[in-house]
Amino acid sequence: MNRFLGLSHFFLLEVKRLLLGAKFMVEVDVTDNCNLRCKHCYHFHAKKSLEKKEVPLEEWEKRFSGLHNAGARFILLVGGEPALREDVLMLADKTFPFVYVITNGTIRIPKEFNHRIYISVDGSQNTNDSIRGKGTFERILKNYSGDKRVVINMTLMKGNYRDLEEVVKISKENGFNGVVCNIYTFAIGVKTPLTIKEERKEIIGELKRVKSLYPNDLLLSKPMIKWYEYPDHRDYCHWGDNALHFDVSWKKRRCFGDNADCSNCGCLAGSFQSPLRMLSHPSEMLKIGFV
Repeated sequence: MNRFLGLSHFFLLEVKRLLLGAKFMVEVDVTDNCNLRCKHCYHFHAKKSLEKKEVPLEEWEKRFSGLHNAGARFILLVGGEPALREDVLMLADKTFPFVYVITNGTIRIPKEFNHRIYISVDGSQNTNDSIRGKGTFERILKNYSGDKRVVINMTLMKGNYRDLEEVVKISKENGFNGVVCNIYTFAIGVKTPLTIKEERKEIIGELKRVKSLYPNDLLLSKPMIKWYEYPDHRDYCHWGDNALHFDVSWKKRRCFGDNADCSNCGCLAGSFQSPLRMLSHPSEMLKIGFV
């Protein structure tokens, strides 16, 4: 699909949602399993129980068919590590026009999957590996260097946000499509050494500084960065309220994790706000969302 036609179709789907109430965006846990245990992962901090047994592909065929018949056209595949279920990813590829994956990058997704791939990189090699596990940085570059499907997805925390400029340089050097950022959002009742409440202003300042230096490579627009300045979005969040969200057992929820602290939100998907608001920054949206 032509990138501009794809963007236009996306906005038409939002108009249809506004008129008819038909939700077209879906976020799904493909699996509860993962080959890493990153220090900050909301999936393993927030979930009370995990489904270790994989759901058969036949069940995913029923699920995806039902979603498509109900009007779903935009699907975000997360986990766990979704690349562990290549069969589900390729099924989504055949079912939906807009497919997005958030992956740790240690398992290569086949080139036949021609959709946007967000790969988690959380700093320079030493910083990233201290968070995500030794050797993960090298494995990501071995698997994906030069791959234009890739956007780096960096989670900013008090121990790594000063690496943001370095991560943008890594993206440019490896021919990726740019960098987006979350701000670490912790689970309610879970204490970790990664809390960033006190550093949030400094993180916002660093986002603005790097955006001024690399406007075409840091893909957060100025409205998105502004959204991060006001972290409490419990009263309204387009992503939480107007997309469908399912865990791997097909239980509905409001967002990525039932136990996330939305009073201190740093979710990239939330920062988009709404498809119509995206009209104010189309260049970033084309690179973020349309291969």
